[in-house]
Amino acid sequence: MSSKVLIIISFLSSVCILSQNHKKTNKIDSLQTVEDIQKFIEEKNIDYTITVSDKLQYSDQCKSTGDSLNFRPWIKEDFDQNGLTDLLLTGNTKDGPKTICILDMGNEFNTKKITRGSLYEPCAFVTTKEGKIEYKSEKILSRNGYFSNLQTDYLMYKFGEFIEENRNPKRHNILEIEFDASPCYGKCASFTLKILSNRDVEWLAKRDNHVNFHDYSGAYKAKISQEQYKELTEILNYIDFENLDENYSVGHTDSATGTLKVTYDNLKTKNISDYGMMGTRGLQKLYKILFDLRGSAEWKK
Repeated sequence: MSSKVLIIISFLSSVCILSQNHKKTNKIDSLQTVEDIQKFIEEKNIDYTITVSDKLQYSDQCKSTGDSLNFRPWIKEDFDQNGLTDLLLTGNTKDGPKTICILDMGNEFNTKKITRGSLYEPCAFVTTKEGKIEYKSEKILSRNGYFSNLQTDYLMYKFGEFIEENRNPKRHNILEIEFDASPCYGKCASFTLKILSNRDVEWLAKRDNHVNFHDYSGAYKAKISQEQYKELTEILNYIDFENLDENYSVGHTDSATGTLKVTYDNLKTKNISDYGMMGTRGLQKLYKILFDLRGSAEWKK
């Protein structure tokens, strides 16, 4: 090979490496002040309920902790690792400070809610650490208003959501997934799904299963794609389902219960009962996929 060709190859390789390491600038990079950010979220129709401020207005029960932690109202980092700067923003709302993450997806901005609501977590404080979201919160443990101590979770953007980080996911052989959603006081879809390792799915639609402009009732069967089944098993393994609590509950009333049963490895089983279906962020993502299956599979009665 001639020296001229080697020089050209070396030059192209250098350009490729530089382009991979070069971080693209975007609109979020230019935001510097409260006014800049407020105008940005209004122009992009991102979240009109948030008022950006240099000072967060915590309630009396959260104020001392919030002041001691000295959190910044906004932080700019690339949370989804796509080379574009994202914005982690905590602003004031009528229900106290609320945090969202605005992700620059390249052709659009995608907003993810980080705080989970005052009925569940009356006090929440959000910052970053080593590229991850550091989420500190106090949870309501019962309907009598008992609070937990301040807990810390590290959140990673994975499977299209921010969920609890797992540095060493295990790889279990998932044999069967069974999920039951109970009725609630009001209109909550009530159904049972059973998903086998051969990707066959059984759906028993009980109450309020209005999907894609059609009301479903009774028993149905379908076969999901390899990609759909792989997503379910990857999420289960990543959230370490085997070591999750067996019971979760929100402190408020009138919610539905999600009951999950996973059969895995040598016919071991894991059962999780989740009143309010907010046990963990990873479980919430799993529930969403299971609910969405009702509208994406090709069902036969």
